[in-house]
Amino acid sequence: MTATSTTATVDTSARTMPRWYETVDTIVFAGVLNLLLIVFTLAGGVVLGWAPALAAAAACSRDRLRGRRVLPVRAFARAWARGFLHANLLTAPAAVTLALLATSHLALQGTAPALLVVGLAVVAALCVLHVLLTLTMDAHYDLRRRDCVRLAWAFMIRFPGAPLLLAATTALAVVVTAMVPGLLPVISLGAWVYLCTALSLSFYAANDRNVTATTPE
Repeated sequence: MTATSTTATVDTSARTMPRWYETVDTIVFAGVLNLLLIVFTLAGGVVLGWAPALAAAAACSRDRLRGRRVLPVRAFARAWARGFLHANLLTAPAAVTLALLATSHLALQGTAPALLVVGLAVVAALCVLHVLLTLTMDAHYDLRRRDCVRLAWAFMIRFPGAPLLLAATTALAVVVTAMVPGLLPVISLGAWVYLCTALSLSFYAANDRNVTATTPE
């Protein structure tokens, strides 16, 4: 091997190593996020813990996607405690709706027409997507709670491609986890929140660029 080819090989390795490191680092981050989601959801008694846990995971994912240095455990715990009440109030409408849908499904199980079951599933899916958009929108913008809830619905209606991509990502996570259940306590939840946050932030950034471009100076 000549000196030139050796140098080229070294240069190629130097370029690819950071990519491998970044991929592994992202996987480790998603794994840590997964563990924190489970622990802090349980710490809030599940009913009051899941919303601040999702909000904290979205905030940590946002900071990492923006290139900030994130210490996941410390940042997650701080965001969870600081946003405990705020996140629960923010997701309360969707949470109540999901609870009512689950109650209706259990009450009608075995007797409900197939069309009604599909309708309940669609409404539940819309509520889950609204929760994702609400929490990521809250992480991206500085909005009042009622404005965040309202604008999340408006965003879903105005840009239907965004919730469809989030729905596809969620469905993929569910299918993969159903095929390999052992992923659930290890990485599934963390990877799902991280990917959904990345998609949502890209939607908001594109929308901000469009608004800026169409706003007269």
